[in-house]
Amino acid sequence: MTDQAATLRVIHGNRPPGISNVISQRALAISGGKGGVGKSTIALNLAIAYAQAGTRTLIVDTDLGMADLNLLLGVAPDRSLLDALGGGSIEDVLVSAHGIKLLPALNGSYLLATIGPAAQRRVLEMVASLADQFDTLVVDIAAGIGQTQTAFAGATTDTIVVVNPEPLSMADAYACLKVLATEQQVKHAFVVPNRVSSRAQADELTARLRALVDRFLDLELTALPSIPADPVVGEAAQIGVPLLVHRPDSPAARAIRQLTRALASLAPSTASSGWWRSAPRTQGGTR
Repeated sequence: MTDQAATLRVIHGNRPPGISNVISQRALAISGGKGGVGKSTIALNLAIAYAQAGTRTLIVDTDLGMADLNLLLGVAPDRSLLDALGGGSIEDVLVSAHGIKLLPALNGSYLLATIGPAAQRRVLEMVASLADQFDTLVVDIAAGIGQTQTAFAGATTDTIVVVNPEPLSMADAYACLKVLATEQQVKHAFVVPNRVSSRAQADELTARLRALVDRFLDLELTALPSIPADPVVGEAAQIGVPLLVHRPDSPAARAIRQLTRALASLAPSTASSGWWRSAPRTQGGTR
């Protein structure tokens, strides 16, 4: 296991070159529709990159019944969101690892996987209660375009949609954006091409998705730096150590730090006094 103290030394002192010290409150939802496109890996390492840039960072696993961020972090939480919803302290549920805090869900929990809008609002309220303790919030959104996924993705001030070269990924990314635009009134989203073989391939993916969005949706799409295909990503997942800790100089790790810098240079999509732009909506637009 990689020494977490080394990670803390990076955060508090020897920051990697090129990462600016960005201290501003921001909430980022990482979505994409299709499972297996790398959303959780990007969400986790984006959180690590923000922490290494000097921000107090919280990551929330909203894949409520099939949680896996704890596995990617190499931790085994004693408590989960289910305990907090049951009346426990939200702060007692948080897990510290590699300089960030994780609010874990629970793998194999049907009860968490099927919570309704009232419980979703309660989760948002509990997370909002932590805002004074953190600068950056990263929300890992589960695969799919169901009510729970779109409610959490639509509530944040910024949504990032991950797309990769797999044939179904484009269709699912568009479906995700369509539901966010029509059901959650999202007006802007970022797109991150993942596991690409070249800049040209990344540009092609972005152009194809933007063409669909411009033709059919009232939504603005902003391209972010792409993440290259990198076998080290799988290695990090297998041993339960974040990529930016396991191999910080790998191509994918460098790209994620570049992604962080790009986000830091861009204003949030939605003006807000906190992390959430709104309470979650049920599909159909009803509060």
